[in-house]
Amino acid sequence: MKETEIDDRDLTPSDPADPASLQHVDATLCPECQGAAVLPDGETCPVCEGTGKAVGRTGGG
Repeated sequence: MKETEIDDRDLTPSDPADPASLQHVDATLCPECQGAAVLPDGETCPVCEGTGKAVGRTGGG
């Protein structure tokens, strides 16, 4: 491999038939509560305000 090439060999699943390789984050769900609308402690999710859906206000800054 040349110095200018990117090593991306470990970025893909080793076995495409592995069920774990098919798991991915659903873009329609809230990234904080994963669509549950509540946090583990029982509070309403402050990111999606209890809807469980992704909102445009997520992200860092």
